[in-house]
Amino acid sequence: MKTDLSGASAPLRVSPLVADGLLIRQDEYYKKYFYAEILWIEASGNYCYFHFKDNSRITVACRLGSVEWQLPDAYLVRVHRGFILNLRYVDTWAGNSLRVGEKWFPVGDCYRKSVLACFNILDTSRENPKTGNGE
Repeated sequence: MKTDLSGASAPLRVSPLVADGLLIRQDEYYKKYFYAEILWIEASGNYCYFHFKDNSRITVACRLGSVEWQLPDAYLVRVHRGFILNLRYVDTWAGNSLRVGEKWFPVGDCYRKSVLACFNILDTSRENPKTGNGE
């Protein structure tokens, strides 16, 4: 199912009553998709694939940059030129990759610092700043 967002624009102010999801055109109507249900969004040329918790997927006729502009920054974050991830579902970070469920996603160099800043990371491999050693 394809959706066209070419004429859509972001509102100047978002009401807390509707800030939990995005209305996406489906043929002759708009259907609400909750941000909390989106696992990731994948770019494919002039289209995007929205992947959801229930393993469903929709195709939207819009570039990833346009979709990114309309999403809330809190959890839906661009991690690569081809992916936006819902950081609530990231369960593993290894090297330059993040994992959501069983799927791994690359983290682009220009996104790495800002993406990793979103996580509360307890790094036990570093020295203790108070004692100068690992104790």
